[in-house]
Amino acid sequence: MFATAEDGTKIWYDTAPGPAPVLLLHGFASDSESTWVRTGWVRALADRGHVLVDLRGHGQSDRPASGYAPESLARDVLAVLDAAGVSTVDAVTYSMGGLVGWELARLAPGRVRRLALGGIGGRAVERDGMRRVAEALSAPGLEACVEEVAGHRLDGPAPVPVLFAAGEQDEVAADAPEFAAGLDAPFVSLGRRTHVNAVSSRRFKEAALGFFGS
Repeated sequence: MFATAEDGTKIWYDTAPGPAPVLLLHGFASDSESTWVRTGWVRALADRGHVLVDLRGHGQSDRPASGYAPESLARDVLAVLDAAGVSTVDAVTYSMGGLVGWELARLAPGRVRRLALGGIGGRAVERDGMRRVAEALSAPGLEACVEEVAGHRLDGPAPVPVLFAAGEQDEVAADAPEFAAGLDAPFVSLGRRTHVNAVSSRRFKEAALGFFGS
């Protein structure tokens, strides 16, 4: 299914009904299939329901030349929630998806109840780091996203209750424990996981579901 963003961009999404749906937001140079379906997240959320989104420029969504700043991506996701008829969600995010979830919670008070943020801390996104990720994942055509996201960080007070989770060998989120402590938010270590494989951690799934009240 597709929702239409404010600028006409088509944003792919998929939803499964349930009593407490969870929004799933993938990271840079990835998509919903590889981040959430293949890693068992959709299966783990079968009793709650879910909303999957391919952020613009990624997966099955359109690839326009602009509109990639975190607030713009959050507006895309809000269009998805409206199209899907989902009023309130908990959200699990990974890496860049955390910036989007954070902005969504600020943009639309009451639509996001809680956020479980994986693979992200408080550091600003580095342009060169994003380019290395795109190259490693063989994901061309994302330079506009790199330019508009680089320099952004999680800033200000947490917009909703948040949980942080990261692997001990995740260099991208190395400051996550300290950043979470500064927000008086819980942090869950995913053991010796890296930025690449932490999202599949069973501990991450259990922590998020526990945080949401499952």
